[in-house]
Amino acid sequence: MTKRWIYGINPVFEALTTKQHIQAVYITKGWKRDRAELLSLAGRAKVNVEEAGKEFFDKFHGQTHQGICALLSEKQRLFSVEELFQSAVNPLFVILDGIEDPRNFGAILRTSEVASASGVIFQTHRSAGLSPLVDKTSSGASFYIPMATVPNIKNSMRYLKDNGVTVYGADAASEHSLWSVDLTGPAAFVFGSEGTGLRKTVSEQCDMLIKIPVFGSVSSLNVSVSAGIFLFECKRQRECLRAGT
Repeated sequence: MTKRWIYGINPVFEALTTKQHIQAVYITKGWKRDRAELLSLAGRAKVNVEEAGKEFFDKFHGQTHQGICALLSEKQRLFSVEELFQSAVNPLFVILDGIEDPRNFGAILRTSEVASASGVIFQTHRSAGLSPLVDKTSSGASFYIPMATVPNIKNSMRYLKDNGVTVYGADAASEHSLWSVDLTGPAAFVFGSEGTGLRKTVSEQCDMLIKIPVFGSVSSLNVSVSAGIFLFECKRQRECLRAGT
């Protein structure tokens, strides 16, 4: 097991709720009276809650810890792409090509979990990766959404394509609109970096490049917002198909 810190109210609550291996929870001195729900949850999980001073929380270097943190001894949260695919029902994957902002990374994990995606795949390099800030930004979704980290996402894209998954790249310059594409079958969405979008070699591996229609003066959306629109358009189409409407 590895040890790491998480901080913020939502990540700590989610860690307790999902029965992570928590060594201890720390809260700001004098705040126990304001944390009755957390104390009750920690008590049921048999996790000790300790009070700590300002100097203790200074280790988080100005991050918004909200006066609460926890030390986890956790099992590996990452899977192989093969494991993600084999456990998926009507696969819906998110593939990240160079998302280096931890807030965007965390927001995409949160959206992916809410949309019940089959998993999120990202590279071991040129990626924000998992961190306390990602856990916090994801509001604890990183404890639920299945994830795989790989040396090269192009190999993962080829594997998914070989197994019947259509791989769509998000590209604002595409001639194909998100609204006009049938997303009811097995799908994977690839999102590029905040600054440069998809790498050319990655976009060439996609079955189709599609865009979100925009109607204002600004020509593009934040990548985490785009991920949400893609995922929920896919879910909308699948729900309509299931309902026969």
